[in-house]
Amino acid sequence: MKRKQALGLILFSILAFGCSSPYGLEEGEGTAPGQDGGFNGYGDGATYGNNNSFGRGGAGTGDYYNDPQYGVNVVGGPQSADKDRIIYFSYDSSAIDSRSEAVIREHAKYLRAHPQTRVVLEGHTDERGTREYNIGLGERRAYSVKERFVAAGISPQQMRVLSYGEERPAAFGSSEEDYAKNRRAVIVY
Repeated sequence: MKRKQALGLILFSILAFGCSSPYGLEEGEGTAPGQDGGFNGYGDGATYGNNNSFGRGGAGTGDYYNDPQYGVNVVGGPQSADKDRIIYFSYDSSAIDSRSEAVIREHAKYLRAHPQTRVVLEGHTDERGTREYNIGLGERRAYSVKERFVAAGISPQQMRVLSYGEERPAAFGSSEEDYAKNRRAVIVY
């Protein structure tokens, strides 16, 4: 019995640490988060067994990471260039301009052709304003993009809205140019 537990622990360690992504990768590169979560859940289940809460928890861990597959690039998708996934906004605004409408139309065309594909719409702001206000503004920006997708015939179930507010800047600094780069919504496959 102890030998099985030790073997399970070794297997878990190999799977948990051996399948993790190397440092220095950009978002969307390397192993898929869903794959890592699946391996980690498998390792937890193998270590703790199927008939107790630990095994079920491990399976749940894998399922959580496998569900959205957040950050996984879709081969052939319209997100090949970062600029084609980013919608920029004016100061303290969630209004979408005509250039951004064209970007959204391209993604909507792809999503209509691939109804199984899911996206996360991330809302971001510059550092001006309170943290709470910026979380709300980031959310309004992401929902503006979602509304355009829904108007273009995309199912709301294909999208998830997430606001980072000022927490994940694209540019560090306090010039107007830096602020403009941070006022954005990002379409993540």
